[in-house]
Amino acid sequence: MRKKKVILDYSLVSDDEFNTMVGKVMDCLEGHAILVDLPVSLVELKAQADDYKAKWQKASRGGSVLEIAEKNDSKKAVSRQLKNIAFYVNTVADGSRSILLSSGLILESDPKSSQIPGMVQEVVLVDGKQRNQLQVKFKPLREAILYEYQIAGTLDAFDQPVWGEMLQTSTSYANIFSPVQPGFTYYLRVRARNKRGIGDWCDAVSLTAR
Repeated sequence: MRKKKVILDYSLVSDDEFNTMVGKVMDCLEGHAILVDLPVSLVELKAQADDYKAKWQKASRGGSVLEIAEKNDSKKAVSRQLKNIAFYVNTVADGSRSILLSSGLILESDPKSSQIPGMVQEVVLVDGKQRNQLQVKFKPLREAILYEYQIAGTLDAFDQPVWGEMLQTSTSYANIFSPVQPGFTYYLRVRARNKRGIGDWCDAVSLTAR
């Protein structure tokens, strides 16, 4: 099982949340029973945090381009200190959730479990590079392991495609269907599959072969 950790990069935390978090970290680490050998002096961190807070407050009140740039530079400096502290906390905690939480830093999110694939998008039938061919294209899905598709060359009494053989592919391009008859309309549907299950069929698309 993957060890729990606190995040290392705090540069993307919103300004107001960042200010609150830095204050929380300093309160949590002051006199901490386990995290006693910090790589950053809390006195130094407080000085930098106060500098950031002052510049953030000035920039948030319609500050000039210069004031916003100064705020951003100050935030980067504090973020670097937090990264050093976070690396130390992760090393000492060795996956202990209680120690990680006691630092006041932000825990990494648990990885999302794999989900059933969504519906395949941007599905098209296009003319192949050679005569009597059609090419199947669609937008790939990150969560898909492979794709299944069917092609129909006729409609039933209710004007619904009569789907043919189930075909499989691991790529979203360069899938050739042949032979086709010029002047006939062909229909295509695609769905994605992974270890969790099978996604829904896309809406059918069509093309008249040349």
